[in-house]
Amino acid sequence: MMENIGLNSEIQAGGKTFHVQTQYLEADKKITANVFEDGRLLTGKSVEVVSETPAPEMKVLLNRLHRETSNEIEMLFYISDKVRTIQHSISNNKLGLVFLKKNLYDEAIREFQSALDIDPGFMEAYSNLGKAYLKKKMLQQAKEIFEQGIKNNSLYPDFHNNLGFTHYLLNDMKDAVQGLLKALEINPEYTDAQLNLCIVYLKSIVDDNFDKSLPPKIERMNNTKELLGKILEKDSIYKPEYITKALERIEENDYQKAHEALELCQADPDLTFDLEIENEFYLNFMFGGKGKDDSYIQNYTDQLTAMIEKYPEFPDLRNSLGIANLIQCRNLFLNALEEFRSALKINPGYKKAAKNLKLAENDGKGFLILLRAILK
Repeated sequence: MMENIGLNSEIQAGGKTFHVQTQYLEADKKITANVFEDGRLLTGKSVEVVSETPAPEMKVLLNRLHRETSNEIEMLFYISDKVRTIQHSISNNKLGLVFLKKNLYDEAIREFQSALDIDPGFMEAYSNLGKAYLKKKMLQQAKEIFEQGIKNNSLYPDFHNNLGFTHYLLNDMKDAVQGLLKALEINPEYTDAQLNLCIVYLKSIVDDNFDKSLPPKIERMNNTKELLGKILEKDSIYKPEYITKALERIEENDYQKAHEALELCQADPDLTFDLEIENEFYLNFMFGGKGKDDSYIQNYTDQLTAMIEKYPEFPDLRNSLGIANLIQCRNLFLNALEEFRSALKINPGYKKAAKNLKLAENDGKGFLILLRAILK
């Protein structure tokens, strides 16, 4: 038996005080690090360990995770300060998404608003700003943002999906259904809208909603089963066990339990699928001093590769891996330049090295410009 071990510390970042708590609980066979603000859990991460790990090694692992978690929070606010000095809406948007992932809602709202101040036509930032308001339970503000987004671009399905779900949270089933159906009209394979519509339909059945603007009960039930079947057929962040359970409960006419299963499905996505790692990588690469950290870049490409093996049909993952491969090429190219220069330092008259350096410097400019354009 090994005693439970842990660390507690406070860090100052962004004018705030965060409490970082890291502990090993033998029963779970995990080391878990959690970040709190004013007693509210913001974010956490954990690593699995084997129970036979010696106590000294366990303490090393615990200290490492505690330090990494603390450094990530400090680095995030450091990057925020650097992004504030430039006019680059994409960086603000990515930073906002990372803040949102860590449940730092005020910081996320600030970054998304900054992105829109720089580029008022940035549709993704509009959508993300509304999502941040939703997370903060500011439903009216979220509704206004999504409505404004639709005025700017009525063919952006995210706005209709998010506005529809906001109406659901406001207990307005009629407008919720209309918004979600519009999202699916624009993109029939929009998984989030499919799940949200199922949640709305089941809730309206549970509440015995007799609104004549809604489809008949039997139609809502059949549509729900059809949509859930479609979700099961494709790769998504939604765990199939919840979908299957909801379908089973529908067959038993237990619509309350079916609705609860879908709410759990929405709240408990597959954590192995994390598109936000691209945003964190981008920010650390561009602003956090990780541009030439080969091990950091390799770890990122390994994560993407593992995710692609599980979700081979997700284009975003393959696009991100393509960029990561280009970055690795860039670092190898810069290493090659250094080797040519080292050869000339050793032997200034080495004509072949001089020729190779000149060719690489001239022809490599186009590659570096390409990578810069892709990242910007």
